[in-house]
Amino acid sequence: MHDDETLTAYHEAGHAVVGYVLGGEIESVGLYGEADDWLPERFGDCHVNWGRVDAGCDWQVQREVLTILAGPVAEMIYRGEKLHPATFAPWQHDWAWAWQRSESLIPDPRRRTRLLEAIVVWLHHHLSDDLCWAAIAAVSDELLAHEYLDAEQLAETLSFWIRT
Repeated sequence: MHDDETLTAYHEAGHAVVGYVLGGEIESVGLYGEADDWLPERFGDCHVNWGRVDAGCDWQVQREVLTILAGPVAEMIYRGEKLHPATFAPWQHDWAWAWQRSESLIPDPRRRTRLLEAIVVWLHHHLSDDLCWAAIAAVSDELLAHEYLDAEQLAETLSFWIRT
């Protein structure tokens, strides 16, 4: 049985590693996210700053959707279970957020579902890569030790594993 804190650490590490690789500055990642204007109270939180971008640009939407779904996929890999983010309660918010964010790319609901499911499969393949998984595990370990990492701490942890 996996404890909630460890599952959350892997989930947030997935968001952080993919966001970092895709060029975002991870301002912070932590366990125990507080409720705010955008999100309910949650087990963890990852703040990505994409810089000055056009939020409607296809590439920006793609980066965000990949980063959003990376959390559930990293947790899925850690659990050793292939669960669907739309139907597994702890991940439904991530799925709904990716669903809403990707509407501009694919307005048709069936095609959008297929796209998001294909992204989950793609992420599962790539996050399972030894080097990528080592980076996720390193961030998770740091989160479990400190509960919160700022941009500098995260960059220090990831610089060993990922060259940007």
